[in-house]
Amino acid sequence: MRFGTFHLPLSPGPADDRRVIEEQLQQIEAAEALGFDYAWLTEHNFTGESGYADPIVFGAALSQRTSRIRVGFAVVQMAIHHPTRLLIQTSLLDNLLDGRLTIGIGRGSAFNEYEYVAFGARSEGQRERMFEAIELMERAWAGDNTPYEGEHFRLRIPGVRPAPVQKPHPPLMLSVLSDDTVAWAAARGYPIMMPRLDLGRATERLAFYRRSMEEASHPAHEIESALDSCTLQRSIYVAPTDQQAHDDVQEATFRLHAHLQHSRQTFNPADVDNRARAAQNASQKWSSPDSTPEEAVADLISRGFILGSPETVREGLREIRDAGVRGMMLSFTWGDLPHEMVLRSMERFGREVMPEFAAEAAGVGRA
Repeated sequence: MRFGTFHLPLSPGPADDRRVIEEQLQQIEAAEALGFDYAWLTEHNFTGESGYADPIVFGAALSQRTSRIRVGFAVVQMAIHHPTRLLIQTSLLDNLLDGRLTIGIGRGSAFNEYEYVAFGARSEGQRERMFEAIELMERAWAGDNTPYEGEHFRLRIPGVRPAPVQKPHPPLMLSVLSDDTVAWAAARGYPIMMPRLDLGRATERLAFYRRSMEEASHPAHEIESALDSCTLQRSIYVAPTDQQAHDDVQEATFRLHAHLQHSRQTFNPADVDNRARAAQNASQKWSSPDSTPEEAVADLISRGFILGSPETVREGLREIRDAGVRGMMLSFTWGDLPHEMVLRSMERFGREVMPEFAAEAAGVGRA
């Protein structure tokens, strides 16, 4: 298995922003020192849900603070980006990172409609726009400077400078919620990123992805390589005992839930029905405005967390590994969990959990 850290830090107020940004830089430096493969950056704007907000600018800062760990987006919200600008920014960032960039793309937030509105957009119809944007970026990286005529974009890109370090471009991945998007990604060979799905749904999705790649006539070695890069997300906290792990995360998780619900109720347009969206989405009770805080937190912890002592966490990861998941996107930091607690949890994971799976990846241990 390959492990990456996922960074979605809540900044409670403007006075906290600078501290939260620096803490994230320090946590990713720690992740590199502990041997993690990836640091995954996300994008949420305006309310402090993600303290650094912009993964592209933050990724540039990481180019000066790290030297080995790969930096990935999970994700850039394509709905609020113009593909030509994103093409240039990511090509430059790949140079700054010396070829360590992975570009994860999603259409945008499922519940924060206010993020679209602030950029003059709405969430409806964004999947097709995202597909077009990826297509024209691929064409430009391949050196095709002929006019592009699509439904959403009509333009011509003369060339890509600076050229990215990775050829023909940094690896692309896609965040997926529907079978249609999984099939689209599989047909093009893009690995997929899965949110906090329960393990049964995650394995079904990976099986569908494999079948879709086979139907698209990808050779076996490409299918295996893509599956190696697919990821499943979990929040994680490692403590000396299971009870301490459970107790330590409660307050921060309740505060995060309150922050998200307040932001959505305050800023989402009146025509947005997050009840219906939650019913159709894997977030279930966590994102439904009808859930009590206790119901929401219990739902997220039961479905999307790996909590406990090092041995309990190892057991949880073995179950995920044995189900066929090869890459984990682990959120050690969520909400405003204190920085020192995050670092201790990361260190326990790096020292007492990860070596077992690193040995397997190196061909030692489990065949």
